[in-house]
Amino acid sequence: MELAFVKIASIIKTHGYRGSLVLKIDNNISFSQLNKCLKEGNAIFISKDGIPVPFFISVNTLDFIDEKVIQLKLDDLNDMENAKAYINNDVYMPSGCIETEPDNKLSPDSWVGFKVIDKSHGFVGVVVGFSEEIPQNPLLIIENKGKELMIPLNGNLVSSIEMGVEEILTNLPEGYLDLFS
Repeated sequence: MELAFVKIASIIKTHGYRGSLVLKIDNNISFSQLNKCLKEGNAIFISKDGIPVPFFISVNTLDFIDEKVIQLKLDDLNDMENAKAYINNDVYMPSGCIETEPDNKLSPDSWVGFKVIDKSHGFVGVVVGFSEEIPQNPLLIIENKGKELMIPLNGNLVSSIEMGVEEILTNLPEGYLDLFS
């Protein structure tokens, strides 16, 4: 029986001299599923030359930095130099443990073309992009009348995303739109 895998993350950097790794979780992976399945002592699989190689998560090293970033230590990686060899590699788990969610629920990139409607100001513009230049402050890039404005996804500015009608409903503070005029 062949084991099927689901890509859950990519290794983005090392942390510390003992070879800890920092993983960025894929957008189509649910935090609740990952939190349930990713446990100390369990195996994750890292793609090495196209082959998923199992590594066990060391005890007392799993740290959920936020819903999309995890720091962990693996039993067989004991120094920074060995760990660096795995930067930019993909991380997998057996598909029976992780259920992926449709990309359109979680991926801001799929919101391009959505109308942005504010509860006080009405039509704000159309989403033309998404920026993660600052990971702690992802931004929706919106165009209106040839001008570009940005709305942070953090905080209470985005009140809901209506997938069926392709609209993003916002609650922008008074004067926010004036910053972009």
